[in-house]
Amino acid sequence: MHLETMKKITLQLSLLLVFCSSYAQLTPEDKLGTWYDIGINHRISEKASIDTYTQTWLYEFNDNFNFFLFKMGYNYHFNPKLKATIYLGYSDFDNNISISSPHTYEKRITEQIIFKHKLSSIPLDHRFRIEHRFFRKHDSKSKVARLRYRLGTKFSINNVLFIRLHNELLLTPKSSNIPENRFYSGLGINISKSNNIQLGYMNRSTSNKTNLHRLQVGIFFKTDLRKKKNSD
Repeated sequence: MHLETMKKITLQLSLLLVFCSSYAQLTPEDKLGTWYDIGINHRISEKASIDTYTQTWLYEFNDNFNFFLFKMGYNYHFNPKLKATIYLGYSDFDNNISISSPHTYEKRITEQIIFKHKLSSIPLDHRFRIEHRFFRKHDSKSKVARLRYRLGTKFSINNVLFIRLHNELLLTPKSSNIPENRFYSGLGINISKSNNIQLGYMNRSTSNKTNLHRLQVGIFFKTDLRKKKNSD
């Protein structure tokens, strides 16, 4: 083999190793990712409503798939301040930001209670969740339970704009990992009395000590079949 050819091959291999090394070091913390949410609530009676909800996470801004969730739930409204919900959900994970890897699929059952009240003049909402999660990977199956508690508030700026703040703690019992924490702050825009768009920032501190910064875009709709029934 000629010396010049060997030099070319050595150079190409070196460049390839440098590229692979830099690419392998890419982590979710290196990128400003995005989360997209679409939530729809269908009120069917004074005591009942149905939720449909989808969420998509991307590792990078509008690129690089991370997570997809779809769930549907039934709500029982005890009163305007208290409701209980049960959800059935399905999700798809890509756990690697850098390379294509086998996905993890999940079936999820969720029980939830939301309670709203005011502390002085400050509106507060508490959300308690228990999630039963059933995972399927290409070579294994597993299940785990997770507890979640979220404290939130919403401030109206005017008839169109509002601010939404909440912080959520996620805990997996019998796990040695530290709890996950999610802090969200966002600006909401009322499209109508029943529909709004939220643009916000999510800081997600995960159980493996990863600190993620994510832009969040949410669209939320409400329909009320009670109005139609009353007009018939």
